[in-house]
Amino acid sequence: MDNELLGIVAGTVLPLYPLLFAIYQKIGRYDEIVEEFKKLRDEHQHYKETYHGT
Repeated sequence: MDNELLGIVAGTVLPLYPLLFAIYQKIGRYDEIVEEFKKLRDEHQHYKETYHGT
């Protein structure tokens, strides 16, 4: 009975791992884009303060 339950759980969970890995990779790419955007925003703010004196 324990082997049957283990087989059912493994058969249900294992197919989900590629999907979870793909989601994890997309989240990582999103984080990189957000970091780049923050750098560009800070750079823009710096230039705006330099040129406009605000």
